[in-house]
Amino acid sequence: MLDIVAASIIGGLILLGIISFNKSSSEKMSEYRGEEISQQNIVSLIEQIEYDFSRIGYCENVDSILAPEDMIISADSTSITFWTDLPVSATNFRGDGTRDQLTYELGDYVTETPNPNDKLLYRYKTGTVKDASNLGVTKFRLHYYDNLGNELISPIDTKKITKLSIDLKVEDIYGYDTENPNKSYDEKYPTIYWRQIKVAVKNLNR
Repeated sequence: MLDIVAASIIGGLILLGIISFNKSSSEKMSEYRGEEISQQNIVSLIEQIEYDFSRIGYCENVDSILAPEDMIISADSTSITFWTDLPVSATNFRGDGTRDQLTYELGDYVTETPNPNDKLLYRYKTGTVKDASNLGVTKFRLHYYDNLGNELISPIDTKKITKLSIDLKVEDIYGYDTENPNKSYDEKYPTIYWRQIKVAVKNLNR
């Protein structure tokens, strides 16, 4: 009888070990997958942001190019609106010669995903429907500097902006090894953080 009891205990411990190992392996795989998705999302966002910000003040029609102090229309810590000339198409990056107002704006929290921290990041042309990306953005913060390198404080005087920096954080919107249907608590969300230090926009140089 003792042998049977001992064998049952040992068998139970082995089974628990196997279950724990499988759970840990599954969690690690989910974690790696979440990190991969977050990295892909942040790279996609960075490429778009850097491209758009490099074209602040750009216009294909040189007669329509504004003075540097008029290229940014409004700015605060989580949004910016500026003049640019958007590409004609996905294959033709030249503008059509008409100035466009482009806005980046951090929106509200997303309610459809388990992550309680993710928000919408809007990118839209004035006069069109707001286009938002739900790529797990949990932080989008802008800092502005004058020509002496001093950071401008709110309310931002857009005429003094010559450089800016961007803080961007992206998290996996679903997390791993957990459920959070009511978004009531933080979970395990792989996080990728990126910061661009003092982007010198060539069209703002004066």
